[in-house]
Formats: sequence, structure tokens, C-alpha cells
Amino acid sequence: MSAVLDAGFQTRSPATSSRLGRLRGFESGAREVDDAEVLVSGELPAWLRGSLLLNGPALWDLGQRSYEHWFDGLAMLHRVRIADGRARYRSRYLQSEDYRKSVAEQRPTFRSFGSRDSFGWFERLKQLLSPQISDNGSVVMSRVGSQWIAVTEGPHLTGFDPDTLATTGRLPFDDEVEFQLMSAHGMTDRDGNYWNVGVELGPKCTYKLYRLRPGARRREVIGSVKVRSCGYTHAFAMTRGHALIWETALRVQPLGFIFSGRAYMRNFHWRPKTGSMLHAIGLDDGRVTSWSIPPMMCFHAIQAYERGDELVAELCVQDDAQVLEDLMLEPRRRGAPFKARVRLQRYRLQRGRADAIIESFGEELELPQVHPARLGQAEAKVAWGAGTDAKENPFFDRTVRIDLATGERREWQRGNAVQLEPLYVPRPGGMADDDGVLLVPTLADDDAATMISVLDASNLECRAMLQAPQVVPFGFHAAFASNA
Repeated sequence: MSAVLDAGFQTRSPATSSRLGRLRGFESGAREVDDAEVLVSGELPAWLRGSLLLNGPALWDLGQRSYEHWFDGLAMLHRVRIADGRARYRSRYLQSEDYRKSVAEQRPTFRSFGSRDSFGWFERLKQLLSPQISDNGSVVMSRVGSQWIAVTEGPHLTGFDPDTLATTGRLPFDDEVEFQLMSAHGMTDRDGNYWNVGVELGPKCTYKLYRLRPGARRREVIGSVKVRSCGYTHAFAMTRGHALIWETALRVQPLGFIFSGRAYMRNFHWRPKTGSMLHAIGLDDGRVTSWSIPPMMCFHAIQAYERGDELVAELCVQDDAQVLEDLMLEPRRRGAPFKARVRLQRYRLQRGRADAIIESFGEELELPQVHPARLGQAEAKVAWGAGTDAKENPFFDRTVRIDLATGERREWQRGNAVQLEPLYVPRPGGMADDDGVLLVPTLADDDAATMISVLDASNLECRAMLQAPQVVPFGFHAAFASNA
């Protein structure tokens, strides 16, 4: 028998669930579930052994007030453990300081992406030397050595156990590295070192590339870039020898972060006249080389790599910041159409040039994935992501495979369903870029609960479906903890 832990939140009636259909993924009500069986239809590959880890916002509605943006909800971790053709599910809320205080007070207490904080002016003044920054790690799961961490766009790294999902607390640091913002997408190299980019706010802003070694408590700053006003930074990319930082035209107002309680996103403003930049920091010597590019907004890189003397960055870009408004919770819950558009751009960065050479190679692809062994090491030939219909442009409704050399595009789609990030899991010992499976969380109008589709990564044929014991609220990113 599986045990379901009552988190104290009222679940929705069947009639309401039917009315909301696939949009149930934007609603509060997910439960903490302890070791429940996952129904499997089809046949799972015998080699697929390990845990699918899902992370994302799950609790938006508190007693006195609700969060206002999809990104804001308090984080829940989910684990689907797969072995011998069977699967089991567990879920836990991340026990961050933000979660504990907000649930206790029944209102959002920390500033979040789209919601202001609850502090008064006097409380904010007291925080000038030690600002209160949310540790709601609802975006990405990464590793420092064998320690798993949940991360948002603040400076905190919150540890958790990948099997029990128990929160083990913030990682402590014994250094003098200062920054207030940080990319959510840190990267772990083959030696278990964790790399990330923090941003120190001030009269001028400084991007800081740092490395954290397994078991260490000191972050080593490898290189830095000082700019007049930094751009919104959600991720960065790495090659064998460089870290690549894209400076978007969505520019920060540092004083807003310090003196106002405004939502995170309201302290950024779209400034297309400033243009954008790509900065490369050498991993060995910290040397910085920069290239100008047209103004853009970007969450994610497909990949970056070195081709001869060139650095190449393949990014999912947008021509403005409309997407931040599109993802406010109210329009998402009522199924409003998207206005934002995503294009795939390849930036070729050559020494001796002040600007990048730009190539376009596709549209409407986000939450990209490539073979994990290629990241930071070599050029991947295939990518996958979540796509939309360019004409109707609903929320993510298809899984896309793209050949990065030819631009050939294939799609797989469930009827009347949301389809999120397709996590690529390579077959052990496989050599090809697409020798593996995609694990895709989906929710259709008539589904009783979230369905995880298992697709052949080479041809997008569905091999199996896993039915979770509840609706998993829509999150952003996943990871796979292999038994090997």
C-alpha cells in the first residue's frame, strides 16, 4: 500500500478538474506522496534504471494571498524510480526557508519572480547589508559532486536527497564572494565541479564565473565581466575552454532590488537600444572576449562548442520580453494565447571581430535538450525540446526533434495535451547522439493524472506511458539519477 501524506491543502473536486482539463497543471493542490506505484503501459527499455527527478512550482495559493506568476509557486520535488520495467513515485515540498515562512504565515513572504515581498520599508532598510533573498529552489536540479541541489535565480544552493527527497539544507560557504542574482542553470563537469555565473549588483554590475569543487565550501571566481547594467540571466553555456554569457537587452535596475519590494521581474526593463552582447570567459586564465549582437531575450542555450578557432553558441532567442507577461499565472490558468515567439539562432564568434556572425535555423522550440555527454565537450548533432503551433500558439503542446546540421524537424504530439521538457536519457554504451529515450511529462484534458511518455529519441515513437498517482504541477526542468 502506498501512503499519501496530507499537506493540508484542499484538492479540487472531480467536476472542477474536468472543467480545467490540461490547465490543472497550473493549480495548487499537489500532495506529498510516499512511495506510490506508477502504472506502466507499453514496455520500458531493460537498460532504463534510475530515478527521473522533476522540480517546479506546486503551491501558488495561500490563505491570505496568492502568487502572481507561474515561476513563483513554492517548489515541490518528484521522483519516479524506474527498474526492471516497473516504477514508483514519491513527492516532497522543498523545505526552504521561503516555504516554511510562507506556509506558516499563509501568504508569500519573500519577493518572487512576479510577486512583491511582504516586508515594510523599515524591514527593508534593515536588510541593506544582508538582503533577504528567496531560496525557493523551484527551477533546476544540479549536482556538486554527489550532492544534489535545487536552485532558483538567487544565490542559494539547497541540498536534497535524490531518493527520499528530504531537504538537507543550504550549502554553507566560507568565502567572501558577493552576488545577489545567479543563473538557475549551473553546470557540473566530469570531475563533479559545479560551475555557475553570479551577478553582483551596484552602480556597475559584475558577472562572476565561479567553480565549486565537491566537498568544498569556497567558491573560486575564475573570471568576471563588469558592465554598466547587466541583462536578465537565467542560464549560460560552456565549451571545453570557455564559459559563454549572453547579456540580454532586458536590463536591471539595481536600486529597485535594494530599496523596493517590487517583484523580481519588475526590476528589469526592456532596453533594445542598448543592444546585447556575448561574453566568453577563458576557463584557464579568466580572459574575457566580447561580441556585440542585436537586442534579444534568451532563457536557454541548446549548446555551445568550439569549431576550429570559432566559438559557437546555439540559443533559443526572442525579440522582446513579452514572454514574461505571457507566463503570468492568471492568463496561464485561463488558457490565453501566447504572444511571444522563439527562434533558434546560431552565433559564430570569431577572434578579431567585434560582432557575431548570425545564422537562423528553426523556430518555436524551448526547454532544449542534447546528449549530456556533449555539453561542454563536443558539438551535438541532434536536439529536442518543447514546441508549439506557430499559428495557434497555445502552451507547449508537442515534442520536437531537430537535426542541428540540416534543420530537419520531427514532432510527436498527444491530443489536447500539454507536453513539457523532454529529458534525454542516453542508453549506456550507446555512441550515437540519439541512442536513448526521452521522458516527457504530459497532461491531457481527460487524463486522471500526469502521464510520462517514454519516446524513442531517434524517431519519437512512443514505447511506454507511466501514469503518476496525481497531477504533477507544471514545472520547468528534470534530471535523471542513474543507478550506474
